[in-house]
Amino acid sequence: MSAGVKTLDEIVDGADGAVGAAMEVAGREWNRIALSLEMCGKTGEFDPSLFMIGVIDEDVIIKKPLACATKSVDTNSPTYYPMYLVKNLLEMDALMHARGYHTQPALYCYIELATGAANSLGLSGTLAMGFACGHAVARTGWIAEKGLRRERDFFLKTFFENSKKSHDWGFGWHSTQTQLKKIFDVFARWQRDGEAHKRETAEERPVKPLLV
Repeated sequence: MSAGVKTLDEIVDGADGAVGAAMEVAGREWNRIALSLEMCGKTGEFDPSLFMIGVIDEDVIIKKPLACATKSVDTNSPTYYPMYLVKNLLEMDALMHARGYHTQPALYCYIELATGAANSLGLSGTLAMGFACGHAVARTGWIAEKGLRRERDFFLKTFFENSKKSHDWGFGWHSTQTQLKKIFDVFARWQRDGEAHKRETAEERPVKPLLV
């Protein structure tokens, strides 16, 4: 083995440390998300096995634990790789003191974590992702191109409808919990009624004048 090149055992040992530290951060943030969604139902305890947890080092992908979820990877959006959750959690935490949640790593973490929370509350598929994306944008102020634009627009308009637009809101604020419950109820209705979802989130198309 040439100098400077890690062995697989060294990579695995490093992964153990990184994953352990990241899971502490994930558990903390999961509990905060759960608090904000308290009126929507119980999200349960943070379960790492529901996420794709691992590290990428020396072109080696290591899942921890091996039984954790496996997700497809979009090669066009590398920063959204589920495998980067550990990296993003650690970067978010390192930047928290100076910048709070106003960082891209926080955006990526919250998309993943809030999707898991939405799943636990009964949302699924693209609706869970759309709800999570709105939650992540409202939390961080960063824009994410996940879910439908009209879903994000509805989420943000409703979340900030009774207050000055600020992303420094508290997870346990009554106003936070009330607005998230109002939004969640609409997403749950959309899930029950696909036609209503299609109708209420359809993109407006410009009217073209008729040529005579």
